Amino acid sequence: MKKMWKKLLCAAVAGGMMFSTAGATDWGLWYGNGVNQPPNGEDTVQTLTQYGAYYMGETGEKVLYLTFDCGYENGNTAKILDTLKKHHVPGAFFVVGHYLDAAPGLVKRMTDEGHLVCNHSDNHPNMTTVGYDRFVSELTGLAAQYKALTGKKIAPFFRPPEGSYTYNTLRWAQQLGYHTTLWSVAYADWDPANQPSYASARQTINSRVHNGAIVLLHAVSSTNAAILDDLITDWKAQGYTFKALSALPGLADPTVSALPNHALFTVEGQVAAPTAFLIDGSNYVKLRDIAAMLADTEKGFDLATDSVALTSGQAYTPLGTELAGVRDAAVVQAGAGSQQVTLDGAPLTLTAYMIDDENYVKLRDLAQAIDCGITYDPATQAVDLNPSLPYEA
Repeated sequence: MKKMWKKLLCAAVAGGMMFSTAGATDWGLWYGNGVNQPPNGEDTVQTLTQYGAYYMGETGEKVLYLTFDCGYENGNTAKILDTLKKHHVPGAFFVVGHYLDAAPGLVKRMTDEGHLVCNHSDNHPNMTTVGYDRFVSELTGLAAQYKALTGKKIAPFFRPPEGSYTYNTLRWAQQLGYHTTLWSVAYADWDPANQPSYASARQTINSRVHNGAIVLLHAVSSTNAAILDDLITDWKAQGYTFKALSALPGLADPTVSALPNHALFTVEGQVAAPTAFLIDGSNYVKLRDIAAMLADTEKGFDLATDSVALTSGQAYTPLGTELAGVRDAAVVQAGAGSQQVTLDGAPLTLTAYMIDDENYVKLRDLAQAIDCGITYDPATQAVDLNPSLPYEA
């Protein structure tokens, strides 16, 4: 019985495996447009857009979105996470309630390492066969379980079990704040007892990948765990970059990827340990870390606890969470800064992002705003702040 349940839980690519109702769509793809060309799906991009749903991103951009369905843990997810971390690639993991119960450590690792954990329903029913109340309870129950485990909100992306949906379920998911997320690249990887060979899997996936692809891989697949390193290497060599689902075009608040920054930071030659990220090649540092780094210098400032109001010449009041060092993550998502940064009441012109509910600012922008000397060694990527010197571009 357990084996049968696992097989039912993982057969998401084939679609339509269990039940069907009038008006139901079992997601499928037609790859007849040619190698590395976007496939046709059961619905068009335009139709899905009406419900905030996706099966691929912008086909004019050489971008890929990696997603993994997690019906149950089969010993492969840790290796998948290792590979994503090695390549600094974001992933989206669609989990069910059973997975949260059975593999809480892996779910916490997904979260801690910067990936999106998304909703695949609590009990994995064919959602076209349930009513509104059951539909709502499946999504809200899973979200509540994830919040209880991690303290965080689940990412607002829902993948319907078996790829089965109706326009009503698309609408219901949208009303609950979710983007129904299908896929444009997949292959028969879901049966652990019938795994494709390394060579055939690599050939099939590489022939189907395309600009803007949402790639579906099942975490139960040993082949996927074995091939992922080479796939990502192949795709990077072909010029693809990787984004999180939260960066999909058309979202109200798209994110950008931030890479943990291991560069050496010093203040007048003294080593500091800020939490820093690279975004588009520039250094972004937690604002409170910069305040702590510059405390007791002539360019020091205090920072209000309930805003991003900087007051120059004031002793910084620490919270005890500053200077924790590099975030141990594959890649994290940065959202637009939600507050206006001010200095002595005047708004500052600088680039800011929110990461982990903390304000991060472009270090060079802030150095210019407070007239603090800063040097950068491109060979070592080392950064030194020198408060006794003026800022020079």
